[in-house]
Amino acid sequence: MKKLFLLVLIVLSTVSFAESDFYINPKVGVDIISGYERTYDDNGKTLLNGNTKGFGGEVAIEGYKILNENIHLGLGVAYQVHADRKHFAYTSNVDTSGVQYSSIPVYATGKYNFLLNSEVTPYLKANLGYSFNFDSSDLEAKNTINDQIEKTEIEVDSGLYWGIGAGIEYKNYTMELMYSINECKSSVKGSGVEKKADYDRITLSVGYRFNF
Repeated sequence: MKKLFLLVLIVLSTVSFAESDFYINPKVGVDIISGYERTYDDNGKTLLNGNTKGFGGEVAIEGYKILNENIHLGLGVAYQVHADRKHFAYTSNVDTSGVQYSSIPVYATGKYNFLLNSEVTPYLKANLGYSFNFDSSDLEAKNTINDQIEKTEIEVDSGLYWGIGAGIEYKNYTMELMYSINECKSSVKGSGVEKKADYDRITLSVGYRFNF
C-alpha cells in the first residue's frame, strides 16, 4: 500500500512540473455522517447493523489538468480511516460489533467550475476509481451476562470507489462536501462466503491549491 501511494505521488509530481496548467490540491477531511452495509447471518437475521461511532476521515492529494476555465480533470489518491460500527443486540444476551476496515482509493476526478464575478468559485465534483481495502477487524460477539468476548477473524476484499459532491475555492483554499462509497465484501477467514460491507459517508474536507 505504501509503495502504491508513493508511486501515485511521483506520477503527480512529475506531471506537475511538465505542465504549467497543472495544480495539486492536498486536503484533509472528516466524515460527518457515515454507515456500513447491514450484515445478515445465514438465517437472514441482522448480525451487524450499519450505524457507526467514533472518528472517520481521510488525507488525500489530487492533481488536476486545466482543460479550460470550467473543466478540470485529474487523478487522486487517499488514505481513509473508516468509523467503527456501533454494538448491536444480536440476541437478548449477545452484542456484536467489528468488521470494519481502512481504504486507499486511487481514482480519476473531475471538477466543473461556475465562473462568477467574485473571488469565490463554486464547483461540482465527481470521483471514480478503485478502493484497496485492508486492516479488517474481527467480528466480536460479547456475552452481556459474563462479558466474555468471542472473536472471529475476518477478511475483506477491494472494490469500486466513487463519490459526488460540491465545493468552493477562495484564494487557493478549498472546502468541499462529498458523498462517497467504498465497495467491499467481507468473509470469515477461509470460508469463502462473502457478505457486503460497503462504507458510505458524507465527508467535509478542506485543502489548499498549489499551482505550477
